[in-house]
Amino acid sequence: MQRAKRQRGLTITGFLFVAAVVIVAALVSFRMIPAYIEYYSVKKALEGALTDARDLSPAEIRRSVERRLNVDYVDSVRASDVEVTKTGNMLMATTAWEKRLHLVGNVSIILEFEATASR
Repeated sequence: MQRAKRQRGLTITGFLFVAAVVIVAALVSFRMIPAYIEYYSVKKALEGALTDARDLSPAEIRRSVERRLNVDYVDSVRASDVEVTKTGNMLMATTAWEKRLHLVGNVSIILEFEATASR
């Protein structure tokens, strides 16, 4: 008497399900990567403007941030969105924004960012 061998492996339905999940995850990841690159550009612009700022007014710091954002082609944040505060000897620049990414149909992703730099 022979025992029935237990089959192993992935059925076509299982394979299609796994492939669909991987494709959706890749689509979402590829759509989000530019938004995170933009976030790091904003953070770098804030840090650079504060590093170069010696005795600049908040308006001059905002202009410096705006120039840096223009160089990096950032359009989600404007200079007027940057809040510059000075507490004693510490200077802080903060901005917050959200980015909406269209996926398919009426499905979108909303990413909320907040970048802060201090000196």
